[in-house]
Amino acid sequence: MNDPTIVAEPARWLGETIGFWIQTVILAISAGAGILIIKSRGKQEARRATVDFIVEQRRDAELTNAKTAIRGMHENHEANFARHLQDPTSDEYKAILIVLNNYEFAASGIRTHAFDDDVYKRLRFSTVIRDWEALKGFVADFRNQKSKNTLFQDFEWLYEQWRKKPLTPDS
Repeated sequence: MNDPTIVAEPARWLGETIGFWIQTVILAISAGAGILIIKSRGKQEARRATVDFIVEQRRDAELTNAKTAIRGMHENHEANFARHLQDPTSDEYKAILIVLNNYEFAASGIRTHAFDDDVYKRLRFSTVIRDWEALKGFVADFRNQKSKNTLFQDFEWLYEQWRKKPLTPDS
């Protein structure tokens, strides 16, 4: 009755052994955990890059001077900076382009996820909104002058995104 040559067949589910399915589930969980770790690491790196960028902005004397000039224009109640296009050699024109290029770099970094939107928004929301509203006339005329509708498009995109979802006070 007990024939040693007869071997019990292992339990199967969907044509495979239970051991196969256990191994497959463990492999899938490991892969999922790996993906989560990589995504988390990427988010941390973007945050760090954003903080480093902001710190570097503060060290950049040319940018600081340009922002001071822009702030002065705001304090003089200039609503539209487009009039500065008339003299490309003026300090105001140069300051505007320095600030615009800086914002475009930041916005491009955010749009491509190299920088963290939440961190930058928390630190620069009011300034970005105020400056775009003052600079948009300059940008529109500059685009026309250069016949390039893509100039400063990421800065405009960032403004539109933030305007749709403004910074909210902490609860």
